[in-house]
Amino acid sequence: MSRPWATYALLFLGFFAVLAAFPVYTPFDSKLTLPTTLSLLREGNIALDEYAPTFQVHQNGLFERDGHYYNYFPLGPSLVAVPMVALVDGFVRLVTPVGGLHPSLGKALAHWRHLHDTTGLVDLNAWNEPQRYFASAVTALAGVAMFVLGMSLKLSLRRALLLAAVFVFCTPLLSTASRALWQHGPSLLFLTLTLVCLVRARDNPAVVGWAGLPLALAYVMRPTNGLSVLLLSLYVVWTYPRQAWRFFASALLVAIPWVAVNQVHYGSVLAPYYEPQRLEWSSSRVAEALAGNLVSPGRGLFVFTPVLLLSAWGLWLDVRARTFTRLHAVLLAVVALHWFSISTFPHWWGGHSYGPRFFTDMVPYLVFFLVPVVRSLQWKGPEARRGLTATFAVLATLSLLIHIHGASSRAVYRWNSLPLDVDEHPERLWDWTDPQFLGRR
Repeated sequence: MSRPWATYALLFLGFFAVLAAFPVYTPFDSKLTLPTTLSLLREGNIALDEYAPTFQVHQNGLFERDGHYYNYFPLGPSLVAVPMVALVDGFVRLVTPVGGLHPSLGKALAHWRHLHDTTGLVDLNAWNEPQRYFASAVTALAGVAMFVLGMSLKLSLRRALLLAAVFVFCTPLLSTASRALWQHGPSLLFLTLTLVCLVRARDNPAVVGWAGLPLALAYVMRPTNGLSVLLLSLYVVWTYPRQAWRFFASALLVAIPWVAVNQVHYGSVLAPYYEPQRLEWSSSRVAEALAGNLVSPGRGLFVFTPVLLLSAWGLWLDVRARTFTRLHAVLLAVVALHWFSISTFPHWWGGHSYGPRFFTDMVPYLVFFLVPVVRSLQWKGPEARRGLTATFAVLATLSLLIHIHGASSRAVYRWNSLPLDVDEHPERLWDWTDPQFLGRR
């Protein structure tokens, strides 16, 4: 590519336009994400005391300490939103003088200013649409990062585009990560950027020093990424011992201020959401969760995203070609441990969500395993692999349709409540006569 940044910009705009066009938003655990962002911009802190009257009616995700109110969920998504909110607000203030040119324009500008400036008793639902747009932007950036990863792995331009498109549209990125500004979108964005750094370090070891920054940010986004932090840090020390100090130095640029914020506001190194007590052990329930997270009709990864079945084939292709590296082994271990970790959650199905929400963060690694499959696709010629190509096309199409349905239909979310609440009747997760992805209510 002679002009890569132009390509990246066009790709981002294309991904964003498609993602933002889907109407479903799911701000179940992210109602306080953008109010926290506004508190950071206005007051330089993460306390939500200026919205205290709101919390007489809204309690979900609220944490109170020493008379102050905080968002219980991770701070990371609110930090990611800071530049986006600041950019939008700056643009709105700039064009406000011309808002009178058209009533619709003036109304939209006034609506944003009201959302941005109002404190006290506010309607948190008014942030649902802006959340969807910001989440779509984060997911689109992740798609560009996956395209860069594909090019770094020496895929052709068209095959790198295919890899990125499958990543964005045939996985929970479409139906989960882009629907609200919760943890998953920023989490997988930074994990993908970490992968880009680690892959490029093969040719230029100095690049591994930058990997610590997005990896640390991934942990700030979501605590389950602690597995990636641990194993990938060991990988860097093992593989690039002379560059490891750079890796840890860049990670400390995130870790030190994050710990300081936690100490000031929570009186602890870790925020409350990161406490390990949230995990519970029950051998019978964990066994069910392990199976359910992969193959249940209500939350199974391979049921909702069958194209990822080919990740295993991609790993076999790498083993057979002797291109299975230490990085592959470490990422495979992270995925396996993540699978086990999310299966110890009491509500392993992720509440009223769509499909394998808890597996969303591992999609970058699973798509990385697809690279040799994408490289091998060929319908014609002496190297044609029609069986693999047809299988990939069928599974990718099924995955696309399932996740389009999740991003465009409210019926799939009503499934969580009707005829019985899935949180009270988790046996419904195994009912093949009424799978969630059909969304018939």
